[in-house]
Amino acid sequence: MIKYCFELDQEMPQKYGWRFSDVDSFKKQIDKCKTPSECNKVFWVDQARNIEAYSMTTFYRGVELLKPAIRSLSVKEIITVGVLARSLLELSCVYIVNANILEKTFSDLKFPENTIVNSKEIETMIVKMIWGTRLNDPDEHLKQKNVLSYIQKVSRYPNGDEVMPTYEYLCEIAHPSFIGNTRFWSHVEKTYPDGSQQRVVCRHSEKETVHQILDKTIWTLAWSATVLRNSFHLTQSALAKLLSKVNYG
Repeated sequence: MIKYCFELDQEMPQKYGWRFSDVDSFKKQIDKCKTPSECNKVFWVDQARNIEAYSMTTFYRGVELLKPAIRSLSVKEIITVGVLARSLLELSCVYIVNANILEKTFSDLKFPENTIVNSKEIETMIVKMIWGTRLNDPDEHLKQKNVLSYIQKVSRYPNGDEVMPTYEYLCEIAHPSFIGNTRFWSHVEKTYPDGSQQRVVCRHSEKETVHQILDKTIWTLAWSATVLRNSFHLTQSALAKLLSKVNYG
């Protein structure tokens, strides 16, 4: 499953050109339009460019999390893998939810003759996809949704029942909590007459808990890698449908 993602990564460019229109440049393009269909093309091509930039950035970001996770596995840096896996799971859940919304929206989108068609909802969604943040009390149109809402949504997908419990487990690894601590617990070396114990803490413990952590993290890496690739292809398919409807390309 991870190889499946890396195969797409090998095809991806090292650089990507993104044509971006700010408000002023967008207005100049619209002012040149003479028909509703021309207005529709300007609006939706601009949205498509932003979506493709988001999709490329998200795929790059996912692979940048996936590669060091694999490297950390090879040197038994188990906590590192758990933290990277949690971040990758969050990213993948957001990506697949957005990809599904875009695919359905553009499949259903219609352009009646002599009618200007736009969507405030899609435009707001795209703004949050690229510029959304929760820092410094942002304006509402920039305020990013809590990632937990995406994970909950994916958990309701067919075959998504493992996502939420796995995410909660990975949070325990990332936080200064019990499961993350047990990664270093090795064995009881000595029991004293009063019943107290000499317990050994080891950097590279092979205790059963470590294998449980590995099970969760490797599952997450594999699942997320597949979702990354599938989300990229789904987004590309959605964009192709949209651009064909506005007669672009």
